[in-house]
Amino acid sequence: MAVADEWDLWFPDAYEIGAETVRSFARATRSWDVPYAVSRRLPDDVAVPATLLGAPMLQAASAVVGKAIPNCNLSSIMHAGQSFTYLRPLHVGDVLSLGVRLTSHIVKAETDLIVVECMVYAHGEQALDAEIFLVHSQRETGIDLDAANRLADEVMMTGTGPSHSDDYAANVADSR
Repeated sequence: MAVADEWDLWFPDAYEIGAETVRSFARATRSWDVPYAVSRRLPDDVAVPATLLGAPMLQAASAVVGKAIPNCNLSSIMHAGQSFTYLRPLHVGDVLSLGVRLTSHIVKAETDLIVVECMVYAHGEQALDAEIFLVHSQRETGIDLDAANRLADEVMMTGTGPSHSDDYAANVADSR
């Protein structure tokens, strides 16, 4: 069985870790273990923070959630938590593939409680395991959903998140 077959959705070569991305992320988060003031090349032993991959993993998770919840409005999803387990170090230059699967979906009081597992592979090897906890409210809130979708799109950094939130998950799921 191919690795891709183990997952609900598979994103081959989804993300490449770049030195400038690591440096910018470290600067923005005040990461003490990344020498973000270094010019040009980062040392080979720099630890790539797992949280750097938060955006691509959430993007992949939103595609799985979009398949699980009909007419899912991504602006109604709240990121409730995430845990990471390093299986091997990540390095600048690694090209990463992501596998995601829905591991738990409970509905209580018109609210979806969702757990998504995401495995990050570097060069075909498992490198980082993550569990993502999401909450999706199906309650009628009276909120202008079109405005909420526009806001959700603006909040996500360019190139890391969905655009046109309602259509995003369906497009990614259909492309599989």
